[in-house]
Amino acid sequence: MLKRPKYCVVRFSILLIALVLIAGTVACSSGLPGFTPRYGLRISSTIGGTVTSPGEGLFYYAKGTVVNIVAQPDLGYQFARWIGNVNTIANPVAATTTLTINYHSFLIAQFKEI
Repeated sequence: MLKRPKYCVVRFSILLIALVLIAGTVACSSGLPGFTPRYGLRISSTIGGTVTSPGEGLFYYAKGTVVNIVAQPDLGYQFARWIGNVNTIANPVAATTTLTINYHSFLIAQFKEI
């Protein structure tokens, strides 16, 4: 007879944990008032140049932010194109262009020897 209340406590605990997880998932997927998602943008370059704006590394932006990106070739090289998540870049073959942040992304500025 003493085992029955123990099972009830275990079942209640599992149910409570499940409800908390479901509530957290719903809150995250529906968005909380005043919460703006931030997404990471990782930028790097190949041999032959650098990214001068915003620079190289990992940057975080709010969703919908338009970021200016500028690739600068070294002497003897020219900019070829942006590779990576290029579907939100205004012009993937322009050294100076913009990118709209909609999700986590990575970009590589590709250069070629002249």
